[in-house]
Amino acid sequence: MPQGQLGGPIGPLLDPATNQSLPASVQGVFTYEASGDPNAVLPQLQAGLLRATGAVIQQKLSANQVALPTLAQSMPYFVQEIIAQSGAAQLGVRVDQLQIGVNVQPAQPAVAPYTGAMPPDPYTQTQNRMAQIAKDKLDPRNYEVEARINVGGFRINASSDKGLDTQGLADQVTNKVRSEVVWWGIGCVIVGIVVIGLGGLGFYIYRTAKSSVGPNTASAEDASDKKWDGKSELTCGGSDNLRIKGVTAKVDDTAVTALGNCRIELVDCDITGKVGISAGANAIVVVKGGKVTGKDEAASALGNAKITFDGTKVTGKKQALGGAKIVGP
Repeated sequence: MPQGQLGGPIGPLLDPATNQSLPASVQGVFTYEASGDPNAVLPQLQAGLLRATGAVIQQKLSANQVALPTLAQSMPYFVQEIIAQSGAAQLGVRVDQLQIGVNVQPAQPAVAPYTGAMPPDPYTQTQNRMAQIAKDKLDPRNYEVEARINVGGFRINASSDKGLDTQGLADQVTNKVRSEVVWWGIGCVIVGIVVIGLGGLGFYIYRTAKSSVGPNTASAEDASDKKWDGKSELTCGGSDNLRIKGVTAKVDDTAVTALGNCRIELVDCDITGKVGISAGANAIVVVKGGKVTGKDEAASALGNAKITFDGTKVTGKKQALGGAKIVGP
């Protein structure tokens, strides 16, 4: 028995639920018997079945006998009506089997194109953020240190924000002079104390600011094992000390980001991302074995960060800016 293929558009179909006309198409197969040459009537039979399929479905939709979400399950019940309306009998053809699948494309809402300014890409955002963090860390104005010294009955108040409280000190000197005859000797002592105090305050501020941006002293022995699903970005900051073992990661953006004084050790990991590893500030990333693949960059280091590859297969560009270092493979 000959077999024919059925395929093509039958829409648009009017959906009564939304009052929208939706594009539709049909795919299917059928078997048939013809009184004459089966190949001669096949094109007319195919056209008749397509036309009848669209007509029957639209009739059922208009009569609320079927809905688009349940159309696929209902099609076997409409086969006989489709064959009857196809005109097969007038062609001297009997259709024995008809299997049809209908595809209706939902209407897409119109979306106005975005005309505003585009944000910077993630790599540029990371660079800008690292530069701002480094600037803030090195700016003494972001640190407030206060000192209160009591020497010889004088209370000397100073801070990195407001400086030396000269008015308060002057008031104390005036009151002291009124009560003591040897005011000039006390004045000399106070001047010396102020000089020593300011020198000590300056040294204290310097040491505080320097220690806040000091190098990373974390060691591999202190690292703690961490689980990573490899599907989302791995980030660490502050003084985190992490170890990741045997993870296969595929991330659309930056796979591993290390900031601050963070230390990450990646052992036998297979890492793939737009940027494989990004490190900034004083972060340290040690990669032992495994593979690192970056579509834009395999490794990017900023500030004082350091990335070390040991026996690792690296695919992609490597970029170190400022005092940053990338070692290996």
